[in-house]
Amino acid sequence: MSVARSGMAGSAPSAATPLTPRGQRTRTKLIKSARALFEKNGYLDTSINDIAHHARVAYGTFYTYFSSKEEIFAEVVTALIADFRAIARTEPRSGDSPAARIARANRAYLMAYQANAAMMAVLEQAGTFSPRLAEIRREARVFWVARAQMAIDSWQRQSLVKADIDPYYAATALGSMIDRSAYVWIVLGERFDLDTAVDQLTRLYCAALGLPCPASFAV
Repeated sequence: MSVARSGMAGSAPSAATPLTPRGQRTRTKLIKSARALFEKNGYLDTSINDIAHHARVAYGTFYTYFSSKEEIFAEVVTALIADFRAIARTEPRSGDSPAARIARANRAYLMAYQANAAMMAVLEQAGTFSPRLAEIRREARVFWVARAQMAIDSWQRQSLVKADIDPYYAATALGSMIDRSAYVWIVLGERFDLDTAVDQLTRLYCAALGLPCPASFAV
């Protein structure tokens, strides 16, 4: 298998090589099949042969578009992150308090996690298999950490957050609280109610930063 793989991998088109409409459809079909199998069987128990069979293409056709299972997994994760962001994206509203902004972001994140729970479980596990997959897992966090860091920095300039709080480390730590909580509640199946989770995560987030948190807040 390794000899055939190395020979076929060299024929994969470069990023600059445009695909024909048929080639694009085949590539998309492989990505969709890979995601379905990763969600069903996990990363380790999904093979390239499984993906090709599910997509109804020849085994060798896989290597026309991807050089390895890691590469197609990266493509699946790229699409996952795009879907996740589309669901979870929130924009500041005029007159939003920090607590209201945090609550809306938390609700959107948990809803996006629910919508992509099976693949999020695979992504969580895949980071332990190789340095490249670990890097993919880290990259999935960058967008959310950066957004939170910008918000904390802005609140600091408004004297709402103390100057001794490092925006990056606070964003990383608080983001990990939310992300890990989502994994435990939604993937591992611990008791979970969306409204209660949003309320409590928001209160913990505000308490950590010293932000006021009213008895109720619009989300």
